[in-house]
Amino acid sequence: MKIPCAFAIIFGLILIAPCTWAAVELSALEGAQLSEIQKLSIAEKQFDIARLLIKEGLFDRVLPEMRKILDLNLQGEHEQLVAESASLLAHLLTENKQYPLGHELLDETISRMKSVDNIASLLKIKAYVYKSEGKLRKARETLERAVEMESQRALP
Repeated sequence: MKIPCAFAIIFGLILIAPCTWAAVELSALEGAQLSEIQKLSIAEKQFDIARLLIKEGLFDRVLPEMRKILDLNLQGEHEQLVAESASLLAHLLTENKQYPLGHELLDETISRMKSVDNIASLLKIKAYVYKSEGKLRKARETLERAVEMESQRALP
C-alpha cells in the first residue's frame, strides 16, 4: 500500500507548474549572494514565465514576475536587458489591451532605472501604450519628456 502513496506524491510533484520551480529556485537563492551570471539566468527564466503568463491570459501574475526581475538589481550593462524585458512585456500587454498593467509595469521599471538612456527608451514604450489607447496627447507629452531627458544628458 505504500507504493501507490509514494507514486501519488511523485506524480503530484511532476505536475507542479514550471513557474513554481522558478519561484523555489529564486527563494532558495535569495539568502545567498548571487553572481551576475546566476542573476541573468534567473531573470531570463522570470521573463519567459511572464511572457507565457501573458499568452495564457493570466495578466494579474505578470507584474509579480517582473518584480522578481527588478529585485535582482541588475546594473550597468545588464540594466539595459531589464529595460528591454520590460519593453517587450509592455508591448505584449498592449497587444492584449492590458493598458493599465502595461503602464504600471513600465512605471515600476522606470523607477528602478539609473541610466537616462534606459529611462528614455522606456518612456518611448510608454508613449506607444498611450498611442495604442488612443491617448495621443499623453503619448506626445511622454515622447517630449523622453527627448528632453536625452537632450539634457547631451549638454556639457
